[in-house]
Amino acid sequence: MESGEGRFKAFLSLAFIAAVIFAAIKIIPVYVSAYQLQDYIRSQTPFWLTQHATAESIQKNILAKAQDLNLPLSADNLTLEVSGVKVSVNIDYTVPVNLVVYTLPLHFTPSSENRSI
Repeated sequence: MESGEGRFKAFLSLAFIAAVIFAAIKIIPVYVSAYQLQDYIRSQTPFWLTQHATAESIQKNILAKAQDLNLPLSADNLTLEVSGVKVSVNIDYTVPVNLVVYTLPLHFTPSSENRSI
């Protein structure tokens, strides 16, 4: 009986480890993509300000970057404020991650603002 219990515990341990690895494989790339989008808007905001970019061109750039990163972003998720002295970008989106038995909604709100000196 004891060897059967030991095998069952080993099986449960391996199943748990496999589930954690599976979840990590599904979740970590979403966080990496979200970080890359955040980094992109923070690094580009000063350039958009100095280049006097329009809200439409900024929106197009952000949506293209999100598409490259496989993030489900649409124009409805963006709030842009563009004037001669300020560029402000606020994004609010959720990425559903399918974990077979549960869909995990990961919510992100990257933002950036830059003002002319």
